[in-house]
Amino acid sequence: MMVEAGKKRASMLEGHRRSHVPAVQESPLYMLKVFVLLVLAVVVQATLAPYVNVLGARPDIVLIVVIAIAMMRGPIWGAVVGFFVGLLVDIALVQIMGISSFLYTLAGYYSGRYAEGVDPDSWLAPLLTVFTVTLVVQMLNAVIMFLLGVEASIGFILLRVVLPTAVLNALLAAPVFVVCRWWMGGEKQRAFSVEP
Repeated sequence: MMVEAGKKRASMLEGHRRSHVPAVQESPLYMLKVFVLLVLAVVVQATLAPYVNVLGARPDIVLIVVIAIAMMRGPIWGAVVGFFVGLLVDIALVQIMGISSFLYTLAGYYSGRYAEGVDPDSWLAPLLTVFTVTLVVQMLNAVIMFLLGVEASIGFILLRVVLPTAVLNALLAAPVFVVCRWWMGGEKQRAFSVEP
């Protein structure tokens, strides 16, 4: 009886996992669209974002795009996209190699995991996810910079960098998500559809 109960529970868990797996295969065109979206995000981050300054904060467009893809496609896609685009960011912005990849990989994976348990039609979930993930990524980045010898006041970093960046990213989340979903062809519905 215990074995049957265990099998039933395992079957229910497997069914729950499958319900959030994309029901479509990725075509070469789809992969190209993802690549173009990531390159455009890096270009915007490198060329336009430095000129946007709100209370000392600059938006992290790339992070919002990574979160959007992760929430549409799941944690594996989020992690892979985060790693790849992180390398592009480090190269484009001439930063220490690997830091952005590490942070964006974590952001993509955990955003995708969180999205598995939320309503795909909710607009509140993406905003909260972007705000929370940005806070965590910015704090981890501050810790890494401290370990690498960059000295700065913790209070200054929290109040003038981390919190304003999280708020700014949350405000930009809705339009960026709309663009991502439009560009990916309404992938939101397919990413959360149940397999037959």
